[in-house]
Amino acid sequence: MEWLNEFTRRLRFRLRGVRFDQDLAEEMRLHMELRAAEAGDRDAAQRRFGNATQLLESSREAWGWTLLDTLRQDLRYGLRMLASHPGFTATAVLSLALGIGANTAIYSILNAVILRSLPVEDPQRLVQIRPGPSGDDVFTNPIWEQVRDRQQAFTGALAYSPDRFDLAGGGESRFAQGLWVSGNFFRVLGVPAIRGRVFTGSTGGEDRRGSAPLAVISYSFWKRNFSGDTSVIGKTVRLNRHAFEIVGVTPPWFRGLDVDQSFDVAIPIACEPILHAGHSSLDERASWWLRILGRLPAEESLQRAADRMRAIAPEIFRATVPGEFPAQIQKQYLQNSFFLEPAATGFSDVGAHSRTALFTLMAITGLVLLIACANIANLLMARAAARQREFSVRMAIGAGRARVVRQLMTESLLLAALGAGAGLLLASWGSRLLVHLLSTTGHPLEIDLSPDPHVLAFTFAVAISTAVLFGFSPALRATRIELNQVLKESARAALPGATRFNLGKALLTLQVVLSLVLLVGAGLFLETLRNLLTADPGFTRHNVLLIGADLQQTAVPPARRAAAYREIRERLQAIPGVAAAASAMFTPISPQGWAQPVQPEGMTADSPRDRLVFLNRVSPGYFKTLRTPLLLGRDFNERDDLHSPKVMLINESTARQFFGAADPLGKTIGLNQNDVYQIVGVVKDTRYNTINEQPRRIAYVAAGQDPEPESSMRFAVRSGVAVETLIPAVRSAISGVNRDISLEIREFETQVSESLLQPRMVALLSSVFGVLALLLAMVGLYGITAYTVARRRAEIGVRIALGARPGSVIRLMLQDLALPLAVGISLGLGASLAAGRLVNSLLYGVRPNEPAQLAAAALILAAAAMLAGYLPARRAARLDPMIALREE
Repeated sequence: MEWLNEFTRRLRFRLRGVRFDQDLAEEMRLHMELRAAEAGDRDAAQRRFGNATQLLESSREAWGWTLLDTLRQDLRYGLRMLASHPGFTATAVLSLALGIGANTAIYSILNAVILRSLPVEDPQRLVQIRPGPSGDDVFTNPIWEQVRDRQQAFTGALAYSPDRFDLAGGGESRFAQGLWVSGNFFRVLGVPAIRGRVFTGSTGGEDRRGSAPLAVISYSFWKRNFSGDTSVIGKTVRLNRHAFEIVGVTPPWFRGLDVDQSFDVAIPIACEPILHAGHSSLDERASWWLRILGRLPAEESLQRAADRMRAIAPEIFRATVPGEFPAQIQKQYLQNSFFLEPAATGFSDVGAHSRTALFTLMAITGLVLLIACANIANLLMARAAARQREFSVRMAIGAGRARVVRQLMTESLLLAALGAGAGLLLASWGSRLLVHLLSTTGHPLEIDLSPDPHVLAFTFAVAISTAVLFGFSPALRATRIELNQVLKESARAALPGATRFNLGKALLTLQVVLSLVLLVGAGLFLETLRNLLTADPGFTRHNVLLIGADLQQTAVPPARRAAAYREIRERLQAIPGVAAAASAMFTPISPQGWAQPVQPEGMTADSPRDRLVFLNRVSPGYFKTLRTPLLLGRDFNERDDLHSPKVMLINESTARQFFGAADPLGKTIGLNQNDVYQIVGVVKDTRYNTINEQPRRIAYVAAGQDPEPESSMRFAVRSGVAVETLIPAVRSAISGVNRDISLEIREFETQVSESLLQPRMVALLSSVFGVLALLLAMVGLYGITAYTVARRRAEIGVRIALGARPGSVIRLMLQDLALPLAVGISLGLGASLAAGRLVNSLLYGVRPNEPAQLAAAALILAAAAMLAGYLPARRAARLDPMIALREE
């Protein structure tokens, strides 16, 4: 039974100090039972076996404590080692903090506007109804009422539309973010009231035409405008100068269905005629403005609900076809159907319009983090080379290779944890900076960036991944040593392959590849921004003031609006310093617009898309005010009124695509069956909604020929002086026409500049991350060159002692960088071409394979690499050979 005594002795020894392998113990236990049965001495074996079993059970209890104690020791030792090298620790933590913080900041925005579910009851059962698989997602009120009354696919359906309500009693407007909502909006979402009540949802209540003007306000609006007054229920809030009784306050966690814009006031759709008297959209079959959502029953699938909605679609669209549409357009309208898609995450303009930009920035920050990981891996390998005698001694006295690897991985995890903690602080600041960069003066974003489990989980996952990426390979390499060789020889010669440092050069090559990709991307985005800023939009944006005037809440009757607008224009023109003034239904580079298929003379294209034209209604002097060149014919004048033939000006793209090389003057374009306009002029192409759009077909009709002018109009004033100095005179001039006119004033330069927020943000951040990647690569290059110099001090000393000149020593040191730099630049150019094609939709006026951009980025990176390598190489060239040889 000697073998059993030996096993027991070894088991006690392992419990006392070093380690315990539970799998080995289980194997020995089975082996004991087999040997005892073979020997036949069952009584002795039973006693021995019982002792061993008891020892094994106690060992199992001690196993957990041993692991915890070992972990505690690893953590203490790891912290001590990091504290003893503050320069290395600070460099590694800062690199990781920048990489993890940037990734977390971008992910926070993506999570808030695209990934996070709405804070409502069972959001996964919410679906949106769309008129098509893509494109617009809104319906008319007649369609909504048909869906509300006929649908049987949902437990409840709702409709809503965001809007702005003016809180001011007159003069310059003060807007609140509003919602038009159906009566059951809050009930379907499962949102209660913390004060008062929400809307009832019955057709006899808030959905009834002519119902009392009621409002439900948000928690933030209640706190901001009513100071949290508990007696707010029953009070009134004035919206567009109409009083609405407050019946409820929603909880603080409900911000509406638009995740990047919190609502202030919700009022019933049935109250729309109160605010838009004479121009109500409730019965307008061509006014598309309402989103429709439904809640699926627990047992209903999305596909079955879609089939049910498509079954009732033909009947609904037949009942709501717009009578003013031409026969062909009515036929196409009747082919519409209903399509369903999940709506658990709500709606976001940022998510819709900046999705590609945000994912591009996420990829950029991911590359920065990879560069940081490669950089830290190189630093860890250099530190491991300096600590190899420590590792060899530990392994010589009994520590296994796995034990040393675990210690090194613990240090890597500590670095990752410190970097993640600092990264979270940077992410909190960075995400708010991103929101600021995406906000406009008139529409600041209100994205909920509160701590979220998904963001914390993402940061934790990134931290663990980075620890493995930069820590595992150096840890394995550090323990691949010959103990006798290390103990006999100097530390600098012990690590196999240390002179070549192949893994370090591979990581260095990776850094060069990723850095070049980021530098090329930054160059492309900067060139895109420069092209957008210098692009000719077809009009002047400088020294132009835009004024929005709303007559809806005045006593001016619709029949007098045209005269009021003309008087405003004349008063603006008479202000000292004003060079020109005009009015328009829409100003350029704004989200509003008017587009419809038209019928050009002599054109028989069947596709409405081929005949789609963007329109605007403008006054005489509009093109002079914005300095848009007139290429052919004449401008509008005061004689173009209700009693003269209808006339139109078109841009050069419209003339070319509709009439080719023929003279367009005198030809006609029909807007509707009874509205045929004669072309009297051609103007230069201008941008309509965005600066980076391709030239569109645009047509202009005369404001004086509009029989029913809109209740609001935009005015443009150009001046030779600073336009902000004109604002008091503009207010006075318009109030002289009617003191109750609501005003919204801004500079045209600001409007155009805000349209470039996304390309400006991408260019700025990509440049910052490109520079950061370049600095990290330089740190890596400097580190590996300094490491090589330290390893080869004796060789360098001998060379200098034998007469080597400083220039030859510098060239010798820089030769180690030549291969990884050349390979990295070659691979980086190929990767940059591939990445450029992926972001082509974000570029303007520049090709992703632009040779100048590629060459400039490669030269910048090569120069930075040579500079980073030159500094330690020059220090090596000044080495005193006697000191270096004595050290050896």
